[in-house]
Amino acid sequence: MSTQKMVTLSTITIGDILSGSICSGSKKVDPDAILPFIIVPIILVTGTISLNTTVILMGMTGMGVLYVISRPRKKNRSPFFFSWTLSSMLYMYLVYQLVVVKFFQITIIENFVFVTLVACTCYLFYKMKAIADHELTGSSKGKEYSPVLTADSQYCQICQIEVNERLFHSIWWDCCVFRPNYKYFLFAQICAFATIVVGTNYGLTTACHPFMSFGSIVLPENCDHVYAQFRTALIFVTCIYGLGYLLVVILVLLHQLYNVIPKCENPLQKFVDAFDV
Repeated sequence: MSTQKMVTLSTITIGDILSGSICSGSKKVDPDAILPFIIVPIILVTGTISLNTTVILMGMTGMGVLYVISRPRKKNRSPFFFSWTLSSMLYMYLVYQLVVVKFFQITIIENFVFVTLVACTCYLFYKMKAIADHELTGSSKGKEYSPVLTADSQYCQICQIEVNERLFHSIWWDCCVFRPNYKYFLFAQICAFATIVVGTNYGLTTACHPFMSFGSIVLPENCDHVYAQFRTALIFVTCIYGLGYLLVVILVLLHQLYNVIPKCENPLQKFVDAFDV
């Protein structure tokens, strides 16, 4: 076998997987980009064994997230975290469509609302990352980023370049968040919040005994029986996993409100500009 046909280690994208370029050897594969797509379903399926197993696995996952957030940023240069985000979104959506919807308790309108929220969230995060990739690589031709540095430029330890108007680096999306893509990041987090709230409520009210609250709003009440069947257990575990993500999204939004925006010279104007499409 020639060396040109050998697959070595580097980065991989979902597009590369779908296009089959991995098999042809035109792209290099980084195991860190593949592992989350294996680990996440193992966590979800293993968690269906019992409530204790679910608590242990979710607790370990939460501690792993805290460890990643607390360690030095320069050590977070890996596609693993971005792939973890993609795999989590993918598997939670698949469980919803392939398991929750099959119980026929979700109406067409409810499903349309959820799918619309998912589409909006994905689009906004895509725009955020696309702008970052375009701005920090110079152009689609792959030119290196060589900005005219200004007084508000900051050095990103993960990207290892100076970034103008940089606010922070998101390891979960593997890109810097700065002025041009910040509005998409903010909108995407708000949409993600709404998507997880709606999706987990649909899932829990399907797997658990629901009850009417606040007029026509349905909420879960008794979930003692969910581990009796694999399908209901999988829905329940996925929803608990989703609620963990919801907590992360809430912390991110609070961080924007109390740390990012106040650091601007004019916080109110910066916040308004973020929504100025």
